[in-house]
Amino acid sequence: MKRVILSSVLSVIFLLPTSVFAADTSCSITYNLSGWSALYQTYKGTGIVTCTNGQSAHVSLTQYGGGLTFGVLDIEQAKGKFAGVKDIQDIYGTYFSMDVHAGFARAGDARALFKGYIAFGGVGTGGGYTLGTALGGLTIR
Repeated sequence: MKRVILSSVLSVIFLLPTSVFAADTSCSITYNLSGWSALYQTYKGTGIVTCTNGQSAHVSLTQYGGGLTFGVLDIEQAKGKFAGVKDIQDIYGTYFSMDVHAGFARAGDARALFKGYIAFGGVGTGGGYTLGTALGGLTIR
């Protein structure tokens, strides 16, 4: 019985694809984002993604969504980190976005993004007159 269990476990281990054992690449982003919201929100921006495996890319960001949100926001040099990335190509696409923002002249923004097995968290400060929370989609190109 022990031999059957041991051979089954070894078979499963050797038959799994090597990508299961590949270490995730850590990627971070520095980005600028600006836009407005009045129940509906729209933001646009740019960023630079750098990964621990040496890959980097200039990206554009577009976010649309809605919620209990009002104001104008201009976030500069925000920082974020991706989890679950194997290659820089994994960061591209549309993410489900949750964000919270508040400010009067100086504003702060925190956001969480999810796309499949990839998660992102970012925070930043800047200018604006804003208050709210919203759900939507953020596209990285």
